[in-house]
Amino acid sequence: MGQLLSHPLTEKTIIYNQYQPSTNVNENHSLHIHRPHFPGRQEPTSKVNAKEQVQRIPRFFNCVGSMQGYRLTQEDAHLVANFDRNLVVNFHNPFAEKSEHLHISLFGVFDGHGGDECSKFVSGQNDASQGVRKWIKFSFENHQYGAIHSSDDRVVKRKFRTLDGLICQLLKDAFIYQDRELYSHFANSSCGSTGVIAIIVNNSMLYVANTGDSRCILSSKNKGVKTLSFDHKPQHIGELVRINDDGGTVSLGRVGGVLALSRAFGDFQFKKGVSYTNHAHGMTPSRHQTPPQEAQVTVEPDVIPHKINFEKDEFLVLACDGVWDVYSNKNLVQFIKYHLTLGLKLDDIVTKLLDHGIGSADSNTGVGFDNMTIIIVALNKPGETLVSWYSKMKTRLERERGLVS
Repeated sequence: MGQLLSHPLTEKTIIYNQYQPSTNVNENHSLHIHRPHFPGRQEPTSKVNAKEQVQRIPRFFNCVGSMQGYRLTQEDAHLVANFDRNLVVNFHNPFAEKSEHLHISLFGVFDGHGGDECSKFVSGQNDASQGVRKWIKFSFENHQYGAIHSSDDRVVKRKFRTLDGLICQLLKDAFIYQDRELYSHFANSSCGSTGVIAIIVNNSMLYVANTGDSRCILSSKNKGVKTLSFDHKPQHIGELVRINDDGGTVSLGRVGGVLALSRAFGDFQFKKGVSYTNHAHGMTPSRHQTPPQEAQVTVEPDVIPHKINFEKDEFLVLACDGVWDVYSNKNLVQFIKYHLTLGLKLDDIVTKLLDHGIGSADSNTGVGFDNMTIIIVALNKPGETLVSWYSKMKTRLERERGLVS
């Protein structure tokens, strides 16, 4: 650790997505802030009608912050696809027995290990047409699922009682599709990546899909903190049983004494029995093969749905384990809310979060030495401006603290 401590890599990258029509880039020695121009805020022209313009306006304000920290490389990646026109999907709803268009926003954090190849690929950081967003869209548009009480005569491979249950399965499928594609590129590589993705459908339903130990939480009114993902660790009983059933072992809290996670993209050395052939996208193995859901290290995520209540729900936080090593769920929300009460903006708050994180580095425990990546997503109401959201939050938090009547 001594060598690392002598070379602290504390440069931060902050991407503040406030979606205003001006571009302002502020750089100094340790902080890069990018406030991107968004063309959807321009006045309609003969080539862009008003309806198309509205569809281009991103829905949720957000801020991304990342820092390499004391690690020798930065292996984290992130995904922000906020009301992307490419994520308007044509979805067959078997419960309504019709096809409908769904508008999807994605926010994801990916914590790579063994290199940054997997995390960057899954996030689509180098190519927006690639990565898990492609497979999420594919799953919504090409599913073969039905509703139990539907009169739809389509041939389906499985029926669900609720739409939420069906969509949760679509997201699980998307992760498995993505892992199959990864195999064609990184079959002989030891790289892997966690992934936690917040999927917002039609600005009303939130689904959080998680594989690994990155995490997503929701802050709500009156000091509410809702956990929307759970860490996948090899020593947890359900994970341990699956690992043992596939011939694996856990020692020192690691799969095979090596991997401190029990679910991840990649890590194909722990998925030897899984077939990645072309039939059914690798999800219908023969009796001699291991289903991808049952591998020692599986990519199958847990998915938690949540109906957004704009009167109560305030913001989402997605972050890699380097952040959660330093903050508990409750402490992180308190940190953000305290600084919102002071009138700070999201980019300043994220900067302070990362500074405090690396300032907490302890060479005895290893806390604070990991890469850190965090996304804060404001759950602003339809039509609510960022200025209005800040004002609402400040007033609400001052009342909760008894600072105003």
